[in-house]
Amino acid sequence: MTSLWCQDSISSPSGKVTWARNGKVRIAKPVGEAMRVPDDILKCVGFIAEIVGEDSTGFTGDLCATGFFATIPCESSELAGLRHTYFVTAKHVVTELKSRGAFLLLNAKGQGVIQSSKITSDLWLFHPSDKTADVAAVPISPGPDADVIGINSEYFGLPARLKNLSIGIGDEVMSVGLFTAVPGTARNQPIIRYGNIAMIPVEQIQTDLGYADVFLVEARSIGGMSGSPVFVRHTYYTKVKNPRGEYEPIYTNGPGITLLGLMHGHWDIKESDLNKPSIIQDRQRGVNFGVAIVVPAAKIYETLYSTDLVASRKDLEQKTLRESIPGMDSIPRSA
Repeated sequence: MTSLWCQDSISSPSGKVTWARNGKVRIAKPVGEAMRVPDDILKCVGFIAEIVGEDSTGFTGDLCATGFFATIPCESSELAGLRHTYFVTAKHVVTELKSRGAFLLLNAKGQGVIQSSKITSDLWLFHPSDKTADVAAVPISPGPDADVIGINSEYFGLPARLKNLSIGIGDEVMSVGLFTAVPGTARNQPIIRYGNIAMIPVEQIQTDLGYADVFLVEARSIGGMSGSPVFVRHTYYTKVKNPRGEYEPIYTNGPGITLLGLMHGHWDIKESDLNKPSIIQDRQRGVNFGVAIVVPAAKIYETLYSTDLVASRKDLEQKTLRESIPGMDSIPRSA
């Protein structure tokens, strides 16, 4: 399985000053500059369908949400270069499916779509300690015929990475996922939604799952986008000399993107209502807020690196080595 590579390099800043405050300025992109996202971004997602029927030919279902593929390195040095693959989505999506089960709909290489096997509720993995973390993951192998590219865990927006890339409030974000009105027939057709980081709270924010560590982004959330990956453009930071001969810091978008997190849902609309045909909107609040909640990538990372899951991967890798390398069955299991 190919992995999504997010470029870390940066280029010279360009654009115009949009605000200046306390000796710092923010540079906006010039009008007409390309806003295109890498085509590979469209290949990291899969659509989640709730199973409504089953026969000898497969499943039928209703597409209801989005998830994405994430890859992490193998734990064993003997398997260096190989990776484990997980499908990640929002916990509330899985909770709503309950015992009905689901399957994934993925684009096939060339043309057409691929339907995964049934995913039951007991297969999903959640954050080991934070019940408010809206994250669910399941180990999965898309297969060689799936047109899928996973996001490497090295490009998750952990706090140190965000700081190193100077990512902060106002930076551009984009999410990719299911537009239930036009999901595609012969092929999945993901939709890209743009916005910006509106708030990086220093304290927890109340959600349907309780007070949680989240980001707030200025971007409308619609049914089907729950569980979508949310990316942030890298920020270029440098200093330039002003007319007075003094050096001042500037910020502008550079090339490359990082996984900021996953889409939890729209602020002030219950996630359980997102996929209903109609939503009763509060005139003072409702969707007019235009603010969405994003679960930080750190919560996804913590889920995939829980103690139990790491131990499970080690056991699986040792079993693989024993079965594939002659004489490995006599080697003691590693700790």
